[in-house]
Amino acid sequence: MYDWDALWHEHEGYRTGFDVQHNDANQLADELAAKLMKPAQHPTDVAVYETADKFILAGHDDGLQLLEVFKHGLFDITLRLVTEDEGLELALPYVEVHVDNLATEEQSVWRGEVSRDEEAGIWVGGRTLDEQIMPAMPFDELSFTDNARFRDELRRVWQEDLPQLRPLIDAWFDHSSLAGEAEAHHYGDEARVQQICDRYAEIVRREQAVLSRQFSDAELQLIAHVLQNVRFEEAASCRGVWLAVESCMIDQELDQHFKLDGEALLGKMKALSYAQEVALIEALSPLPAQASAE
Repeated sequence: MYDWDALWHEHEGYRTGFDVQHNDANQLADELAAKLMKPAQHPTDVAVYETADKFILAGHDDGLQLLEVFKHGLFDITLRLVTEDEGLELALPYVEVHVDNLATEEQSVWRGEVSRDEEAGIWVGGRTLDEQIMPAMPFDELSFTDNARFRDELRRVWQEDLPQLRPLIDAWFDHSSLAGEAEAHHYGDEARVQQICDRYAEIVRREQAVLSRQFSDAELQLIAHVLQNVRFEEAASCRGVWLAVESCMIDQELDQHFKLDGEALLGKMKALSYAQEVALIEALSPLPAQASAE
């Protein structure tokens, strides 16, 4: 369900000592009033207990320690730009903000229509991106909608991830504008389209320079191996590349094959921005067969 070992190390600052006579991480159900859902398999592994609202991880690190992870904090937020009609009564394009929480079995989505004003300012859900103020996204159906960490992460997605879609949004409006003027003009605004392409290429180039210093050759080879069989048909599907890498590592034990620390690699990939993930895909994805032949 989750990478418990990664959670154990990621939140090590929140662990607390636990004094019990037998000192067995797998025998704490009564003391914790919780159900053992995953026993520790070896001395350095963690046991996982579950209550109605949280998971309790138990492990040894200078004595028996506990880490409480509340279920409402185990959410994922993904961003998607929709540019094709999917049967909703919304003008294209629009943005979708998806929230999923496997632990609480909750999910929800917020949608905001996208527009562009005469000064090329981008508006989403009635708010301009330049204001850095997100619109009301109540997510009333989620039990953790008022959780401070959830609201902070929503704000980060709005202020950091969403602006990275600007080149795609501009391209959509420019393409629509060109299509609408096709009857009146023999040619479109090629200079503007080229400008967008140049900006995109520059974003990718800069991010690739950063990524080359963050990942080892073995790590890049592993990611490239995974990307051989992954297709990113839509721009929004580029988000969360680490999930594909994690799946292949579990199924094929790629971290052992490439002789590297798989957990460390996943940790670095989870921290990537959308632009960095796109840059990674552009750098490591194989060329189409026809292009390769040429």
